[in-house]
Amino acid sequence: MTFQFEITVFKDLLETYPTWEALQVYLESKEGGMFRIVDRDDKGLCLIRYEKGHSIMDLPHSHWFRSVIWNTTINRPVCIAPCKTSSDEFPYQTIQEMESAGVICQEQLEGFMINCFHMQGDPELHITSRSKLHATGTFYSKKTFHELFMESYEDTFHEKPSSDHSPFLKPAEKEVSVFYSFLVQHKEHKIVKNNTANRVYVIYKGIVYEDGLVRIEDTPFVPDVENVLCIPIKQSSHTPIDYADIVSRSVQIEAYMWARQFIAEQSREYQGIVLKDLHGNRWRIRSERYSAILSLRGNHPSIRNRFCHLYTSNLLSTYLEYYPEESEEMNRLLSTINMILYTLFEIYLDVYVQKSKKRDEIDKMFHPHLYAIHGIYLNQLRPLAKRMTLHDVQVYLCKQPWQRLSFLIQKRENEAAALP
Repeated sequence: MTFQFEITVFKDLLETYPTWEALQVYLESKEGGMFRIVDRDDKGLCLIRYEKGHSIMDLPHSHWFRSVIWNTTINRPVCIAPCKTSSDEFPYQTIQEMESAGVICQEQLEGFMINCFHMQGDPELHITSRSKLHATGTFYSKKTFHELFMESYEDTFHEKPSSDHSPFLKPAEKEVSVFYSFLVQHKEHKIVKNNTANRVYVIYKGIVYEDGLVRIEDTPFVPDVENVLCIPIKQSSHTPIDYADIVSRSVQIEAYMWARQFIAEQSREYQGIVLKDLHGNRWRIRSERYSAILSLRGNHPSIRNRFCHLYTSNLLSTYLEYYPEESEEMNRLLSTINMILYTLFEIYLDVYVQKSKKRDEIDKMFHPHLYAIHGIYLNQLRPLAKRMTLHDVQVYLCKQPWQRLSFLIQKRENEAAALP
């Protein structure tokens, strides 16, 4: 379902701060939200974004600075990513209230965000991610987000994105820019759900006008391409009906309970739903099962770091139930950490028990661990007339910060790679 709304916060800011220099000082200040301004290029473009735990998000304009591309030469925004989901309590109690307010319900699709825009007088089609001006970042895949988007776009539209392709209309007179926001799914970027195909969804289209006013068309219609649809609702009889059908009957269903019940009926790969009002505000309700699996995945692009986090949390076997495709690499890393475990135990015996080696003969990366393990022996085991065992060393390793284990594994792998 397509709907439109206007964003006036940028227009308001420009009336108060007509120069980029003044606006920059304000946005970086505590009064303006303490936003980050990064990735400047030779065309005068920069990326303005909030920093989690640092930026002040309760200002009137804050939630629209999730990720904004700004043209500092003309002091105008040229591309605005979808706003940050609201942390406030959902204001509607019943389905009827939601319908009266024009609230739209959609599945929260899994993937990553890419934004594309054209500027007035500039033939280039700019492709950006939320954190990089030219989408040069990487995460699960070795390919950049720019490369993943290009492949997914081509697989969806059967041609490469270009200035001539129909969605990318150039700005008309008195328009500063035209931009599109895409949700991208790629087979090489699995989060929880297995992506069986590469594809993009058009989330919204926006136009920036000369005075800073922004008009948004949410979920625009794109011919011959699957769109983000309103989610289906199931009654207790399990008869599928549309959201619009539910609200047209004015059924008094408490909105949050309805959402939770609907989400609970979905698969574990179903992320949740997004609720949108006609002013561009968004609320997210995420599946608890999905969130539990996502927490296993963590926020580690490196599989080595991911392994260490899981190993120290004793969650490796649980993780592999959901991500069996990583079994081979995880088992290789497990073999490496076991080799480190045996090595650490053997050199402990050599230095502190058999005393066949001096501490200075041992690789320095093991020194702090030897001290700590011997401290465990002196303070915990010796008073009970017990000896240090391999199991005791394993328990010690599992209690270490995952970063320390990652360092040990990386050092061991570098040494192995250096061998002739």
